[in-house]
Amino acid sequence: MNKGSYRFNVGEFVCICLSDGSYDYPLNAFFKNAPTEKVQELLREQNLPTDHITTPYTYLYVNTGEHHVLVDVGAGGLSPSTGKLLENMKVVGIDRMIIDAVLITHAHPDHIGGILDKDKEPVFPNANYYMWKCEWDFWNSDEALNNANELIVKFATIVMNTFHPIKKKIVFVEFEDGEKNIFPGVFLVKAPGHTPGHMVVYFSSEGEKLVYIGDTVLYPFHLEHPDWIPIYDVLPDEAANSKKRIFDMAAEDNSLVIGQHFPPFPSLGHIVKKEEGWEWRPIELSE
Repeated sequence: MNKGSYRFNVGEFVCICLSDGSYDYPLNAFFKNAPTEKVQELLREQNLPTDHITTPYTYLYVNTGEHHVLVDVGAGGLSPSTGKLLENMKVVGIDRMIIDAVLITHAHPDHIGGILDKDKEPVFPNANYYMWKCEWDFWNSDEALNNANELIVKFATIVMNTFHPIKKKIVFVEFEDGEKNIFPGVFLVKAPGHTPGHMVVYFSSEGEKLVYIGDTVLYPFHLEHPDWIPIYDVLPDEAANSKKRIFDMAAEDNSLVIGQHFPPFPSLGHIVKKEEGWEWRPIELSE
C-alpha cells in the first residue's frame, strides 16, 4: 500500500483516501474536560506517546463517473508535517485540474488550508466549492471576529483571507431538511456543533455507502467516551446531538466510514454501537 494513498471502491465509485501528512496536538486540545490520567492510560494501552495526540490528515477523492470530487483540501502549509496532498494526488495520477467539486465540511485551517497556493491562486481552478451557508455566515460575522475566544477570531481571519479569491466559485448550500443530494449518489448532511455549519458527506452507489465524518469527532476516544470534548467545538451541545445522529446512522447502515483524524491512515473503518457510545473498528490493510 502506498503510504500516502489508499484506493477502494464504493459500488461504481472509485474512491481514494489521500494523506496530507499528520499533526501533533496537546492532550487538552482534544480532551479539554477529560482526566489527563485516563487519557494517558488509554494511550499507554495502545503503545502510543502519552504527552500528545498524533493524528493523520486524511482527505477523500471520489470519481463518480460524472464528477471528480474532493472532500476538504488539506492543511496546506499549516506545519512542516502537512502540505503533502498534491504530491500524493500526483503519485496516483489525479490531475488537480480535473477536480470539479470541492466539498468543504467546515472552515477550520486543516480543512481549507490547501485552497490557495503560495501565490494566493486557487489550487483547484476548475472546481466549485460547496459549503453550508450557515458556516460562511458564522465566520464572516461580528460574532466570530469579536469573539472572546482568540482561536475563533484567528480562524475567522484565516477564512476571510482564504475564501476571498474563490468567492465567485462558492456554492452556498441551504438545507430544507437534514440532508441535501447535490449529485447522483453524493449527499451533504447537517452536523452542526464542531462549527455552526459543519457538514458530513456520504456517497452511495449500488447499495454501498461511505461516510466522511469531517470533525464530527476528532479521535476514536471520543466515540468510546461521548462526553469528552475538544477545545475546537464551538457549540458542544449541538455537537453531541450531531454525534449521536451521525454515528447511530453509520452503525445501523454498517457504512464504511472515514474518520478524518483517526489513526492509522487511511482512517477507514466501521462504527459499532455499544451500550454507551460507539467503537471504532479500522479495516484490515494488506501490505
